[in-house]
Amino acid sequence: MERASRTIANMSNARRTALMSLAAALLLAAAKLVVGLTTGSLGVLAEAVHSALDAAAAVLTLYAVGVAERPPDAAHQYGHGKAQHLAALFEALLLSAAALWIATEAVSRLRSGSHDVDPTWYAFALMGGVLVVDAARTTVSLREGRRGRNAALIANAYHFGSDFAGTVAVLIGLVLVSAGVDGGDAWAALFVAVLVLVAAVRLAVGNVHVLMDRAPIGLAGEIERAVRGVQGVREVRAVRVREAGGESFADVTIGVSRLEGLERSHETMDRVEQAVRDRVGPAQVTVHVEPTASRERPTERVAAAALRVPGVVETHNINVLEGPDGRAVTLHARLGANFTMAQVAPVLARLKREIGQEFGVARVYIHVEPFHPEAQPARDVSADEPGLTARAHEAVRSVTGGDPEVVVYRQGDRLLVVTSVHGDPSASVSGGHTVASRVEDAVRDALEGVADVIVEVV
Repeated sequence: MERASRTIANMSNARRTALMSLAAALLLAAAKLVVGLTTGSLGVLAEAVHSALDAAAAVLTLYAVGVAERPPDAAHQYGHGKAQHLAALFEALLLSAAALWIATEAVSRLRSGSHDVDPTWYAFALMGGVLVVDAARTTVSLREGRRGRNAALIANAYHFGSDFAGTVAVLIGLVLVSAGVDGGDAWAALFVAVLVLVAAVRLAVGNVHVLMDRAPIGLAGEIERAVRGVQGVREVRAVRVREAGGESFADVTIGVSRLEGLERSHETMDRVEQAVRDRVGPAQVTVHVEPTASRERPTERVAAAALRVPGVVETHNINVLEGPDGRAVTLHARLGANFTMAQVAPVLARLKREIGQEFGVARVYIHVEPFHPEAQPARDVSADEPGLTARAHEAVRSVTGGDPEVVVYRQGDRLLVVTSVHGDPSASVSGGHTVASRVEDAVRDALEGVADVIVEVV
């Protein structure tokens, strides 16, 4: 007994609710059958059949919920959530069969005339108790179904709701029989049949839509609005969405700047996934990224064109100039330091062609800089060459004042000077760059043979 209690306690809310519904359905079916046979009431017998089907449906729901909670596997890579909808669809078929049987029997009694029905006090007592049980299990199933977006539990809730209405109809029928109204019980049974059939159709239609991957009304628009607000997203090109097993599945295609690297694009994708889940709840989100030129400035279009050229490592200092002969573009491009000029020529020709195709330009001028991907490590020689370091320090101080940090490195035959200087906090980036350029010029004037001057303005 203790082990069974622990097993029930460890169940998910959905499975526990389904198990409680099964127990209630079995109890109600047995009680209604006994009362229906003793009183001869078709309405009560119809409710007994209805409750028996409830029990069968509860068994199916319990199994379906267990299947739906299984994690994805090699054969079911999107999970097992649709088991809930298959169970709900089969439940609709059971309800339809019960409705047709009850309706046929009710019409037969109405045609044949009166039928002996004994509306005893315990029949009224049973129906009153059933109302309480139906109301309770409808509320519990609907609450848990909506909380977990569980189609099988929601189907049960609508089913139990129709039970409640049917029980009210049976009670009215018994009252009419007690008042001497001929056929009151049969009319109550026919009303139950209609309620059951309506519930069956509603269940079938809703779950067929899910099994056919019909997009929930308005959900794609909600997702699109959420994605448009994500940093880094320049366009939302497509949104597809479906639901199954209480979870949404969304495929979103976005446009990002062509200059975004792989890592930044991946960060944008992560933000899109989270934005979708924040809007719709549990969801599996697939994001496809496409490059877009939307809202790009001319200099960005030049940089994007350069990314399409093999051999071009990086571009900077891009300028788009307007003249009487049309646009001209100037830029710096880094190419492999070991390239010969014969190897450089076709790369530059391709780069000019790509820029020209990107947007009309009359001329393209490219300053080539070497890129050393396998450069040997640089060694700090500030202490070994104090005179060299002192001249570099004085050159930097002549521009910035104070006591700037200056480090001198040797990388093979190359001499590098690295310095960190303080700038005006209110100055713009352009102002900081101007200071850095002045420092670089001062160092190059003070030291011959400097390969590179790196100036950090903080």
